[in-house]
Amino acid sequence: MRHILAISLLLSLLSCKNDANKTTANNNNASTATPTTSTPVTPEYEVLPNDVLMEYWNKCTLIDYIFHDLPFSMNQSEQASIRTNLTYIDGNVQPNIPAGCKALARQFYQIDGEILMEADVYFSPGCEFYIFYVGDKKYANKMAQTGKEFFRTMISKGVNAQKQMTQ
Repeated sequence: MRHILAISLLLSLLSCKNDANKTTANNNNASTATPTTSTPVTPEYEVLPNDVLMEYWNKCTLIDYIFHDLPFSMNQSEQASIRTNLTYIDGNVQPNIPAGCKALARQFYQIDGEILMEADVYFSPGCEFYIFYVGDKKYANKMAQTGKEFFRTMISKGVNAQKQMTQ
């Protein structure tokens, strides 16, 4: 019985040593290899809590959109439109802002005339998510496919309307 225990212990120690050597070898190779997207990154953000989302589902009275580089802005004040807009928020976290991503717009969520939540909207290839500001906390969610379609359509309509006005 002692021999089996000793052999098991020895095998455990040897396997740990082999794993340590593999880790060292992998770290040495990583310094010369090209970085990959599978490198774990510490998340900067958490997902917008469901209770916050439900509060805006039930109480939000206006959403304003201010586009940074587009020649228009817009808002939504009908409950059905506001609720539809809230479905554009995917339930998955956007852990960080990838390098090169730039916010397209800022959204202001109002309840009875008071802005209680804001969001930076990121919408460009590889950058399709929201960063929410609620009080002193920040959250980030990916954008649902319906949100991507919405912004694609609104940007196209806004740019076309602007072109028609200048002709």
